[in-house]
Amino acid sequence: MRIVIGGRDEVGRRLGAALCNDHEVVFFVPESASTSLDHIDAMVVYGEMDGFDALEKAGVASADVFVACSRYDERNLIACLSASRLGVARTICFLFHHRGRTAKDDDEIAKSLGIESLVRPSRQLALEIIRIVAVPGALDVQFFAGGRVRLLQHAVESGSPITTGSLRELKLPKGVVLVMGRRGDEMFIPTGETRFAADDRITAMGTSRGLARLQQKFLQSRGHGREARTATIVGGGDVGLAVAQGLAATGWSVRVIEANRERAEKIAPLIKGLVIHGDGSDLELLEQEQVSDDPVLVAVTNNDEKNLLVSLLAKSIGIPRIITRADSLQNERLFEKVGIDVVRSARGAALDTVLRRLDEGRRELLAELEHGDAEVLELQLPDGIRTRRLADIHKPVFAIVGAILRANRVIIPTGRDELQPADHIFVFCTRADEARVRRFFLEELLEEDEQNQ
Repeated sequence: MRIVIGGRDEVGRRLGAALCNDHEVVFFVPESASTSLDHIDAMVVYGEMDGFDALEKAGVASADVFVACSRYDERNLIACLSASRLGVARTICFLFHHRGRTAKDDDEIAKSLGIESLVRPSRQLALEIIRIVAVPGALDVQFFAGGRVRLLQHAVESGSPITTGSLRELKLPKGVVLVMGRRGDEMFIPTGETRFAADDRITAMGTSRGLARLQQKFLQSRGHGREARTATIVGGGDVGLAVAQGLAATGWSVRVIEANRERAEKIAPLIKGLVIHGDGSDLELLEQEQVSDDPVLVAVTNNDEKNLLVSLLAKSIGIPRIITRADSLQNERLFEKVGIDVVRSARGAALDTVLRRLDEGRRELLAELEHGDAEVLELQLPDGIRTRRLADIHKPVFAIVGAILRANRVIIPTGRDELQPADHIFVFCTRADEARVRRFFLEELLEEDEQNQ
């Protein structure tokens, strides 16, 4: 495909880098700007992307897709409208200011303007944070198959039952598959001989009931009480406002700390909770407001460094779970290394969505975890393969089947369950092994059957 990208900030660069190996990519770059695109195999067109002359120069009329992702919402909208008039087949418009609209509103606006889709990174980040906060102790939560298959990532608490023996000795609940363990920087597939220790991370797939039992009976310490539904949110911007409104709507007690007085006064009537004008990195303020009593703190200002400082202070006063925004890819990894529990990026979530829409090879990719080092794929097995037990399949790569969808029936498998022709399987694997995993399940099993005939 020929893809024209308007926007040379981090979103545009990351999008171009992900697409340039398999597609022809063209970038719009203002004449006064340094390109910083040397590492991307792309054509560069100088000019303003919302001008007809520049769009024609870039050959937008013959492009398959035009993506407007500059930091200016109005410019992105105008550029998409202009590209549509020139005849581009598909347009995708990033809007970085939330403005409170729903996904349904966006669909109607996009349709009326002739834009294929509007992408709001701040809303996507807010929804992701709400989803994680709502599950006590969770580090990540994902829903597949309309919510019937779920993924939970959780830290092992000191003194929790899962640390008392090997997995073979423990009777884990039905409806759960442990797809990954992580100790430090090492990721591994749990086996019957695996013994988990405090601070290890477990990633499991299963039903909502099975995961709830796993969490309550095996991952939490015996003295773990019911988590209070209270949260402090530092940053009252688009993301902070959306998180506060979303949590309050589900019965949470929320407190928002916003440094800008005018903004604090503006959002106070919009939130069913307390809005405090103050600096979230002021330790005296945090102590005065007894923020340490909350089980969760969410740091979502629009400044990565400020979010890190707030998070480290929150950690120092004993807040159990901290969720932090880091829009720089480099900072996502750095923040986790210094002990921040959950690090999320508005841009990263939006980029994953767009890449799945544009790249056929990524449509089977349902989720990325561990900052892209691990993935969940949904693959449909070939019609011609023979039925075989999972225990009899010897995969040559890091991969584990976490769920099977068969004729609208969800199976959370054990080694005794079988794979059958046309099954949809949800496979957890590393990013490095993704291509081999696809080849193994979609080609090699079939080739093995043909050879044995």
